[in-house]
Amino acid sequence: MGRGAPLGPRLLRALLLLALCPAAGGSWMWLGIAAAGGPDGPGCSSPPLSRRQQDLCEQKPELVPQFRHERWIALNVPMPCCVGTKETAFISAVMAAGLVHSVTRSCSAGNMTECSCDLTLRHGGSASEGWHWGGCSDDIHYGMSFSRKFLDVPFKNVTGKSGSGLVAMDLHNNEAGRQAVAKLMSVDCRCHGVSGSCAVKTCWKTMSSFEKIGRFLKDKYENSIQISDRLKKKLRRKEKSQRKIPIGKEDLLYVNKSPNYCVEDQKLGIPGTQGRECNRTSQGPDGCNLLCCGRGYNTHVVRHVERCECKFVWCCYVRCRRCETMTDVHTCK
Repeated sequence: MGRGAPLGPRLLRALLLLALCPAAGGSWMWLGIAAAGGPDGPGCSSPPLSRRQQDLCEQKPELVPQFRHERWIALNVPMPCCVGTKETAFISAVMAAGLVHSVTRSCSAGNMTECSCDLTLRHGGSASEGWHWGGCSDDIHYGMSFSRKFLDVPFKNVTGKSGSGLVAMDLHNNEAGRQAVAKLMSVDCRCHGVSGSCAVKTCWKTMSSFEKIGRFLKDKYENSIQISDRLKKKLRRKEKSQRKIPIGKEDLLYVNKSPNYCVEDQKLGIPGTQGRECNRTSQGPDGCNLLCCGRGYNTHVVRHVERCECKFVWCCYVRCRRCETMTDVHTCK
């Protein structure tokens, strides 16, 4: 998510699990869209897209051409080990935020007929401060609307309503991801004037990089809130002593504590971290101490042979030496 805030090892293990976790009665939704805007690979009509998602994909194939190489995953009815944890909360938020970000970028780039720049900011500004609105401001309203239609409706259709605790939690986390995009909008300006004097500035609103949005959501993951699985009038904290503290619309929520991702559990479909390659000198999430969960690591030597010191010989071929290197590889016990 960014060098400034690396993902924790527990989260990385969880993301690996979520990528592999099969669904019981449902499945992960993989969305493949061709670069030209039409269906590619499995396409709009292929499962596991819901009927509502298939309709949106077929009606508006031009909305998401940039998803051709992305995996957009939405969990309908998952296995018990995948339900309601901090990790699924993070995945839901990132997925919803990514959809808003990608669709809005396409709107601003002029790749769609149904949306464009934020036309409400075409005029106005502050003459006294020497700036005015101009350029192409990102209009996230269409992206947020499309994200809600594409991601939220399948969750509501699980029970026919949004009243169950887990469904309400998923819907909240989806919206938290979208709100992160809106919260991190910023204003960029360009100077105009003789010799760069910046006598007048043209300004526009723009979304933050997805790296920054990811760091924001990662922080929300680290501070996610456990809620009661019994939904009454509204979502509420599990800890009774904290129930008077309001839940923010940008907070990530979870119901169930995460399983132990360190050790293999075939029943839950958890692969564990045994045999994973790690970095002996790193203190980050890829470090052997964290990734191996304190169990230690094995070291073996790998021999690499490659061409090196290549030179062009007149005329006309390249002559190279054959270089051999030995590298230590560390894997978790």
